[in-house]
Amino acid sequence: MLFYLTEPAALLGIALAFIIGVYARDAAQVGAARLVRDPTPARSGRLRAGLGRRVSPFSWVAVLIAGVGWAEPVPMNDVWRKRRFHVSAALLAGPLAYLLLTVAALGGFRALADRAVITGGNRGVEIGAVSGFALSLLLWMAITFGMMFILSLVPVPPTDGGRILFLLGPQSPGWRNVNYRLTESNLGVVILLAILLLPRLLPSLVPSITGQLIGPLLVGLGGLVGLDLG
Repeated sequence: MLFYLTEPAALLGIALAFIIGVYARDAAQVGAARLVRDPTPARSGRLRAGLGRRVSPFSWVAVLIAGVGWAEPVPMNDVWRKRRFHVSAALLAGPLAYLLLTVAALGGFRALADRAVITGGNRGVEIGAVSGFALSLLLWMAITFGMMFILSLVPVPPTDGGRILFLLGPQSPGWRNVNYRLTESNLGVVILLAILLLPRLLPSLVPSITGQLIGPLLVGLGGLVGLDLG
């Protein structure tokens, strides 16, 4: 976000999308957990929690510098091995929520673009300025939702993709040791910060994974709503 201080639409779009995305993801996972008869997320009070419990300080640092971060894991009954597929299905509801929000933002962008007709005169200039700000806002929201979706699938705890990987993976001592180091030692957080921050701080040396994937994702999803971003 610090790189967009001179772009109000981008700054507002990133902030709105991140907050909306975090709450929508948590609600989706709690709802999905209820469907698979896991009351753990609801009993944890996650739906009533504020942003302080949903987003870690490390994630906020990533948002401020890279414009995207991750939400804290939603507590689930993942101890009982026989429920691993149920928990995995509930966890997938989080990335799916990000994906649907991306499509919704792109759909809003297309609908507004179709209606944005700039006429002559001062009134037309005002309408054009407002439409331009709204279009930029929606586009940045779509970008942020899409990047949250991509980041949530990185196979490293504490992301949803990382939790699913170790839920469905083998239970060998080596596998459990890797999971322990990634979660309890915060090595997973360090990896996520490196993925997000190094391309920003060293753009000529480190390529951005999310930056390379967000373009094709938006093009593909844009096609679903009749939006040509190619």
